[in-house]
Amino acid sequence: MPRPSRRDEVRATAARIFREQGYLAATMDLIADEVGLNKGTLYHYYPSKSAILNELLSEQVDATLELLARVPLTGSGLDRMRFFVREQVALVATKHDELVVFFQEVPWIDQRLPEEQARSIRQRIYRYEEFVKSLLAEGTRTGELRPLSPSTILYSIIGLLAYLPSWYRRPATTGTDARLVDEVTEFVINGIRAVEPPAAASAAPAGSGKASAPSAPRRQRVSG
Repeated sequence: MPRPSRRDEVRATAARIFREQGYLAATMDLIADEVGLNKGTLYHYYPSKSAILNELLSEQVDATLELLARVPLTGSGLDRMRFFVREQVALVATKHDELVVFFQEVPWIDQRLPEEQARSIRQRIYRYEEFVKSLLAEGTRTGELRPLSPSTILYSIIGLLAYLPSWYRRPATTGTDARLVDEVTEFVINGIRAVEPPAAASAAPAGSGKASAPSAPRRQRVSG
């Protein structure tokens, strides 16, 4: 595995410090000390603390947009949604400091970043949200997903993902815990999958050998 570049090391160290101490409490001096650089050299890599934050946030949202590009264009709405959830959980499970910082700082980007950078991140997040809402709306239209508000489902999923990096520690040997990805994916999908009507669920397939439930007896019509 190639050795991380000095710039990568600075960014990773800053992410850890932002997570542990909060963005406002972190300083360029502290980051420089942790990396083992003097402050002047640190400014060679990043001109400001906000520049580091902007790069951290941009990396995470861009990785998510790349994920959306891999969602199949065809197939059932349920299968496409399952693919998205699985890929999203796997992505979140491979990050820690970076995603904690992302979910921690995105609500404050207008106070943390220059206006143009904050707007760019908001626009990319909007693209992500609209794509997922469209997946949910399509699944609802075809009857594969429950008729719930796409916004409610989207932000519930985001809330689940936002907390995952705070408690999950990926195995050092395997990179990602496949069981975690499977379980979280099924938890989400089972919550939004349309419930099969009881009549359809209980109907025995032809030739199954199972007797169907007896029908109610018809009332005999009594003539005058």
